Amino acid sequence: MNEKQVHLLIVDDDEPNRRLLRRMLNSQYKLSEARDVSEAIEILEEQSSSIKLILSDYLMPGKSGVELAEEVRRRWPSILTVLLTGFKGDEVLRVSENGTVCDVLVKPWRIAALRKILQDRLG
Repeated sequence: MNEKQVHLLIVDDDEPNRRLLRRMLNSQYKLSEARDVSEAIEILEEQSSSIKLILSDYLMPGKSGVELAEEVRRRWPSILTVLLTGFKGDEVLRVSENGTVCDVLVKPWRIAALRKILQDRLG
């Protein structure tokens, strides 16, 4: 599959983080962005058939990236979720081990590590 045809959803309440991900990935992937879980769910309800993978921050106002991953797994099981976090507590380990998220990338992460995850998961 042509990478630019692969649609990713970036979910992060921090604009600089979204901007960084957008800058790194925009030339290779189709991107949508959400500032929080409720905005992400709205996007997924409209575009779930084209979104292949979600890059989600863990800690956001309201619901967490883990709560998003759990809802995505229930409602859209073919969509993969990668959790980006500076926090690696019990909840993050649990969802990593039980398959709710396909990968956890701990901050500060490197672009090479993110690219490898995307290549491994999306082909």
